[in-house]
Amino acid sequence: MRFDRNLVFIKADFHSRDEIVEFLGRQLVQAGAVQPDYIAAMHKREQDIGTYITEGIAIPHGTEESRSLVNKAAIAVVKLPQGIDWIDGKKVYLAFGIAGNNDDHVALLGGLATILMDDRQKEKLMAARSEEELFTYLDENI
Repeated sequence: MRFDRNLVFIKADFHSRDEIVEFLGRQLVQAGAVQPDYIAAMHKREQDIGTYITEGIAIPHGTEESRSLVNKAAIAVVKLPQGIDWIDGKKVYLAFGIAGNNDDHVALLGGLATILMDDRQKEKLMAARSEEELFTYLDENI
């Protein structure tokens, strides 16, 4: 799967995890990847289980039941230079909103996990200073 340049952001004006989940969900809706109700499913997943996966990274996505609301696979990503408290005092600096169903979902998570579990690659993502730089790195490595 290729990243869409229009779904890669660096933003510093968020104040909460919920705002970030809402933003990523709206971007996926605008891209035609999901139906609007998918955003509520992303919030539900966050409340039920949480999507913080490793130091500084979260992967908000919908619930199992919401897969029928996915039109096509897509990832929206936002880098948060100041970090946002996500859960239990843990900060997130990079959040990936994922829309996928069936095998697409597994492939998306697998590709992200590969890069995010590699400290060197994760550092490069965290060091990106522009949306273009972040997009280029993701597009070339996932």
